[in-house]
Amino acid sequence: MTDPVTIRAYRKGDEQQLLAGYNAVFEKQRSLEHWNWQFRDNPVGAVHIAVAEHETAGIVGSYTSMPVRVQMDGEELVAAQGLDMWVLPDFRRHGARPGLFVHIGWKMYEIFGGTGPGQARFHYGWPIPNWRIGQKYLRYENIRDWDFLFRIVPPGGLPKRPVSNELEVRRVARVGAEVDALWQRQKNEVALSIVRDQRYLNWRYADSKAAKYELLECRERSSGALRGVAVWTQSDFLFPRAGQLVDWLCPADDDDAMHALVAEAEALTNERGCPVLATLFPQMNPRFLKFQALGFQVYGTTYFLVVIPFDSHGTLFYREQWYHTSGDSDLL
Repeated sequence: MTDPVTIRAYRKGDEQQLLAGYNAVFEKQRSLEHWNWQFRDNPVGAVHIAVAEHETAGIVGSYTSMPVRVQMDGEELVAAQGLDMWVLPDFRRHGARPGLFVHIGWKMYEIFGGTGPGQARFHYGWPIPNWRIGQKYLRYENIRDWDFLFRIVPPGGLPKRPVSNELEVRRVARVGAEVDALWQRQKNEVALSIVRDQRYLNWRYADSKAAKYELLECRERSSGALRGVAVWTQSDFLFPRAGQLVDWLCPADDDDAMHALVAEAEALTNERGCPVLATLFPQMNPRFLKFQALGFQVYGTTYFLVVIPFDSHGTLFYREQWYHTSGDSDLL
């Protein structure tokens, strides 16, 4: 008997069925505008999605990833975040074991994972609901707990932080080309990071269809030279109405710029009436300790970061070398 379900790569024109399936499964609804921004218009310029298509019911499942450009061992490559994965309830037990979800995932790896041109060197994500099945069948490797840093806002607000008079922080609608030079100065601090250049930061934050963000630039008053960029938003993730410092492009040894950007994030947190300011850095990154010296405490969560490598890099490489922020996820 011929299987009525075919598992294949995404084709242009699948968008409406993908949206309908997603919105049928998840409580938080997506629009076509959001889908186009996240998948069609991302800086990689490629769509990495595998779908299960029934001959009469149409698309009944999707294993979706969002490709990103990464700097890895000095080379610009592609990785991909797994997200928006679903199978319609009536088809979750369809076909051979261990189920349609896993079979779509295997096809995704076959097509989009690897070392070939345009393939993702690794997949990553935060798979709380499907961790067990992902670990057993899809090679998920847990590399890092998500431990946030946070400051509780006291009555009257966070106190004004002293900063260098030689620096100023501006709130901007978009970042400019100078960000590319700033990224070039920071990119070799670690062996692995998302490429945080002008194209990425404007797409991810200024043009976002998922949330509203405040982009902060730290500059020298005398010359106007760019010293750092940070991104702030308000979110219910972790804490209700929390201020979240979700991205950070500032050299680790530039303490003056760090203090100035944190001071502006604290001012924003006070202005918006947020009860908490939170952020995240890898535990082995120097910023993790530096922010604690600025008054941030550590908040452990049930979230953890997993990776599926498609090359020879092992778990320790990702654990020790990967610089990431909470903005690298789709959760904030």
